[in-house]
Amino acid sequence: MPLQGRLLGASGPPAAHPSPASSLRTRNRAFCSAAPAAGAGWPLHSPSHNERGQPLAQLPHGAAAPAGRDWAPQPLSVTGGSSGVSAGAVGAASSSSSGGAAAAVGGWQAAPSLVPRVTTDDMLLSSDGAAAAASTSSAGGAGAAAAAAPSRRGRRGTAAAASGPGAAAAGGGDGGSSAAEDVAEPVVVHMSAAATATAAAGTMPAPRHTGVFQPSRSYSQHIKSDGELLAALAEAPLAYAEGMGSVLDSIIKIYTVHSRPNYTLPWQNHPKRESTGTGFVVHDRLILTNAHVVADATYVLVKRHGSGTKYRADVQAVGHDCDLALLSVTDEAFWSTPTSMLPLELGEVPELQQGVVVVGYPTGGDNTSVTSGVVSRVEVAQYAHAASHLMACQIDAAINPGNSGGPALQGDQVVGVAFQNLPGAENIGYIIPTPVVRHFLSEVRKYGSYQGYCSLGVLCQNLENPHLRSALGMGEGMTGVLVNTIQKTSNAAKVLKPGDVLLEFDGVRIANDGTVHLRQRERIYFSYLITLKPTAGTAKLKVLRDGQQLVFDMPVTPNDLLVPVHCYDRLPSYFMYAGLVFVPLTQPYLHEYGEDWMNTAPRRLYDKAMHGMMQKPRQQIVILSQVLVDDVNTGYQQFQTLQVLRVNGTEVLHLAHLKELVEGAADRFVRFELEDERVMVVERSLAVDANARIMERYRVPSSVSADIGANAAGAAASGASSGSTNGGASGELAAAAQQ
Repeated sequence: MPLQGRLLGASGPPAAHPSPASSLRTRNRAFCSAAPAAGAGWPLHSPSHNERGQPLAQLPHGAAAPAGRDWAPQPLSVTGGSSGVSAGAVGAASSSSSGGAAAAVGGWQAAPSLVPRVTTDDMLLSSDGAAAAASTSSAGGAGAAAAAAPSRRGRRGTAAAASGPGAAAAGGGDGGSSAAEDVAEPVVVHMSAAATATAAAGTMPAPRHTGVFQPSRSYSQHIKSDGELLAALAEAPLAYAEGMGSVLDSIIKIYTVHSRPNYTLPWQNHPKRESTGTGFVVHDRLILTNAHVVADATYVLVKRHGSGTKYRADVQAVGHDCDLALLSVTDEAFWSTPTSMLPLELGEVPELQQGVVVVGYPTGGDNTSVTSGVVSRVEVAQYAHAASHLMACQIDAAINPGNSGGPALQGDQVVGVAFQNLPGAENIGYIIPTPVVRHFLSEVRKYGSYQGYCSLGVLCQNLENPHLRSALGMGEGMTGVLVNTIQKTSNAAKVLKPGDVLLEFDGVRIANDGTVHLRQRERIYFSYLITLKPTAGTAKLKVLRDGQQLVFDMPVTPNDLLVPVHCYDRLPSYFMYAGLVFVPLTQPYLHEYGEDWMNTAPRRLYDKAMHGMMQKPRQQIVILSQVLVDDVNTGYQQFQTLQVLRVNGTEVLHLAHLKELVEGAADRFVRFELEDERVMVVERSLAVDANARIMERYRVPSSVSADIGANAAGAAASGASSGSTNGGASGELAAAAQQ
């Protein structure tokens, strides 16, 4: 049975949320940011909240439990969410030892209620500005290197030397063995992007890489994204904090007021709650903390070490998948009184058994707390806040609620950011290593906002069974993972086929258990290699197909999910017509079914969220969330939670499309076709008056959410300018269909 964990976030009772024990994201998201086969999928808590007078649990992905319900998440892979904003622990499927039977990317196996996949932004560190996760130790000096304190880097923020997997080609991709390299291999055919179609026997189009990545992910208006301020990240600070006194001056206590959306009544919010966390100065005028400390924040205050004054802070950027956020403070007194603050320097990934010091403001007091411990392991682990799988360092220093966002130090350098622990175990905490931090900062500097982690968009399984390897035509010493499923909207769909064996990623051999060489006698799941790719970077894939080895160059970008796993810092989308409330299916919506949502949510919705894959750009599963009963819709209450398949015979692609189809209808009746061959019909002439009456009766301020209304207006303008009059099919939709 999986261990249970929690976010460390803010101290105090967390908000009511069910735990995503088997977070749908684990299965739905993405692919090939794979989770390790053993132990990496523990449900973790993020001790981040010191919420005052609020119920103790929270939906891990921003969805809230019904108001007034107190609960603590139950095992299935998670124990309660004691982290304020995202306290849900995320469960992981147990790993199977039977050869090649893992159901998901890189060796996950399905648990009874969960078939995990890894997702879109699960794994991607940056190679832009801060490369590899750790430098490889020289042979023979491992013991001394592990015990020695890391050497001080240059004052101008020199990038870390690429290491680990980058050196794996020399060290051997399978358990460090180099014997396989002497085995004769079939001829390798290298295919550029332009020649991909030919290599795929004419069945796959060549990948098109424009060379320019267009940022597409935006957040709510309370995230400021000050371009000028964030652009300063391109320049290294002139000086860093040195000495314990200067370092402590740069540690910040954060006070947050949260207000989470209510996905059952999407025009309302749940009652506000308060929490506290920790942060530190990472650059001039910028504070780094955990995303779950400020998720769904409505008001943020910060206080310096040793000060009694609180200052207003703004959220400048947030990356929920990597659980990091940047804050700024405009009041100059904060930065200069009583002394000026200097940023802390980012170090490298610590070696095993090296000591670390964790500094923060945990529950139990108001002053700074300092605890110490050693690094126990470095691996791909599950991040409880958003159920992503990224590199993490396990340490045995005490990490408690309120510590979230605080630095883990070696000397004066930051080697990680505290963010979660395992509540049922003795002194097992986790820190976000600096390669993840650097990737986040690089994305923010480059695009002005965090765009997410790249993924291949494929679902793989291990190849530990020798008979399966033989059946696939793999020679002696050949290793890799089997490609099972490919997301049709991903770049991988243009170059890979189900049944391909992925042998290498960027020249690094992948072992049959899905791992690659990291450092001396350390291995890590190959999804870690994807984390080394910057957004819109190019990956070199070596695959075995029909006995022939092929090499493809493929651009990698974040892949969208059919059912989003988290929706922090966004208001829910909805459209109401004649009292029929339509919403896109999201995991936060399912969390509204309470603590045991994996069992209490409608099974068909749970299955869609777990197993559904996007087939078309911008595709959503649109469901009838509820019926606000009126004469115009009476008798339709029984159809709640069913998916809407067609409107007036036209397939529904997403919520905005449904709105266009309804409002563009010209017939007397609007006909909705649902699952199970169910049908609803509404008379158009009665719908407008009914909407106004129902909105007044049920106190609904608007019949459509702001995002859908804005999208519809933009689509209408686009359609008008192009001369399109096709009912319900906007120019925007037509463009999407051509992609």
